[in-house]
Amino acid sequence: MPTQRIALLAVGLVLALALGWTLFQVGGIEELKPMPEPALEGSAPSVPVPAPRREQGARTSAPTRAESQGERPAADPRGRVRGEVGVAAGLEFPALFEVLAETAGEPPRVHSFAGPDRIVTLDLAPGRWQLLARAEGLASAPLVLELDGEAPLPPFRLVLEAAGRIGGRVLDPRGEGLAGLPVWLGRRSSNPARSALADAEGRYSFEDVPLGAYTISFGSKDGPIAAVVPVEVVASEVREVPPQTMPELGEGEIRVVDRENQAVAGARVYGAGSRGGWIDGLSDSAGVIKARFLPEGTFFLNVSAPANRSGQGQLEVHVGRIGKAQIQVR
Repeated sequence: MPTQRIALLAVGLVLALALGWTLFQVGGIEELKPMPEPALEGSAPSVPVPAPRREQGARTSAPTRAESQGERPAADPRGRVRGEVGVAAGLEFPALFEVLAETAGEPPRVHSFAGPDRIVTLDLAPGRWQLLARAEGLASAPLVLELDGEAPLPPFRLVLEAAGRIGGRVLDPRGEGLAGLPVWLGRRSSNPARSALADAEGRYSFEDVPLGAYTISFGSKDGPIAAVVPVEVVASEVREVPPQTMPELGEGEIRVVDRENQAVAGARVYGAGSRGGWIDGLSDSAGVIKARFLPEGTFFLNVSAPANRSGQGQLEVHVGRIGKAQIQVR
């Protein structure tokens, strides 16, 4: 009897071990997936596309609210330019310096920086800008940048040099100061130029002028109304140019119209005179551009208007009178 009981216990133990092993194997089997449906005749078999790999170190960003709603983010009207301000050999970099940014129709913008910050960043609107760096007794040559609002510009570089000042006076034929006359200062070795307007007494001045050879033009740098004056800055000093007498001058008024004789605003009118002088400006809301300080003679003008329209014309200028002309664009 004891022998039979032992045999039954052994059989039960073997069955329990077999059942446990079966359950262990079943638990390790992956869930069965349904077989894909057969492709229709004539259709290409589907190929599973792997998930895109994320490059090591790459960043992903969530879409902005505008992008997620299908809207286009508003464009920033300014352009960001970066550059370096250096110093000429033998000079110590200043503790403080400024970068001036000038463009037509706006007052100069002055950006101040501490000496260690030689890398500067400026936010400028699209257009033509002239940059100049200056510090106590130091200045750089001007640099012209053309910003179109799209293509980024390479970094610029301005070099501070020892600087002085140039001043002078312009007179009319009667010896009176010629207030408001544009005076241009340019380096003989480069194209960028600076301008200043004569005050009520006909005086003008250029601060922060690096050492070197310059020319002074009166009225316009492209069509001077008097002889160009050479001047040289050889030390950190004030160079006074002898008073310069301008010839008798007249004025002009040009009106730009379309084929229906309606005023055209924002048209650029430019051209040279037969005896010197230069006209360059934009027509106002009435289609009119007014020009001063024009020598007597004929001005041959070109007009460039919005919507790819253009035209040509002439303006006759006489001393003591306002010459008038009308130019039609097509």
